[in-house]
Amino acid sequence: MSRSASVEVAKPSAGDAIKDYISITKPKHQFVLLTCWATMVLAGSPSAAHVLTTLLATGLAVASSHVFNQIIDRDIDAVMTRTKDRALAAGRIRPVPAAIFGAVLLALSIAVMLWKVNALSAWLVVLGWVVYVPVYTYWLKRTSPWCTLVGGISGAVPTLIGWASVTGQIGLPAFWLFLFMVIWQSPHFYALSLFRGDDYKRARLPIYVVVAGVAKTQRRIVSYSLLMAAVTTLVYFSGAAGPVYLTLAAAGGAAYVLASIIAVRQGEAQAPEWGKRLFLSSYLYLALVFISVVADRT
Repeated sequence: MSRSASVEVAKPSAGDAIKDYISITKPKHQFVLLTCWATMVLAGSPSAAHVLTTLLATGLAVASSHVFNQIIDRDIDAVMTRTKDRALAAGRIRPVPAAIFGAVLLALSIAVMLWKVNALSAWLVVLGWVVYVPVYTYWLKRTSPWCTLVGGISGAVPTLIGWASVTGQIGLPAFWLFLFMVIWQSPHFYALSLFRGDDYKRARLPIYVVVAGVAKTQRRIVSYSLLMAAVTTLVYFSGAAGPVYLTLAAAGGAAYVLASIIAVRQGEAQAPEWGKRLFLSSYLYLALVFISVVADRT
């Protein structure tokens, strides 16, 4: 499949162009900064200035990775209903200026990390970017259903960045939160694929629901939900979090597992409806786990 898309469009106004450039950074996906901040709080008592600096640098790297994701995926995005109006897919932004924009964002992120945070955090920024852009987007997304699990690594790296920015190393509690985030990505995306499956078939992407079907995808959501709920408890047993965290995280995990089991019992006919519910609920579950970390420390 060609990675080029040539679409003739009218020249946008300055305001529209700015909006488009902001949109290709996917601001809504900056929710991962919550995971970075919560892990910083778990690691110690960083100053407000240190927190803001770390979050700024992390956010710049996240934005850069999304810019390059949309450059590479513009041909795929152009044939999918939910993404066809993205600025790169629709031809409102050209790949070269977008790449320059994304490169500047990444360079700024690394520079801020090296200048104001520490070298380990900077290296973790590079790791997350490399996993997301060349490994996940360019390679695995088009070749293997394992792309979802591997791609989840990049979304989980902010937890490691948060801990490293405070302590200068990677601690076991941060690793458990990182592992939770890696696992979380799979049921989160599988739920999305249940009601967006036609888009992925049209784009000929080998994601799990396309290659294995709806029923197996539903069962996988249950399996991954059980696993990630179990992993959240390891933060408590590592000694880093207390009973407030354990109670809230366990309750959230139990609720999500129950919802995924109910979704399977509804059968394939109700898969799109329940997929959407689980997809939205996964954000609430994620927020609950990391807010619980902060609540336990205050």
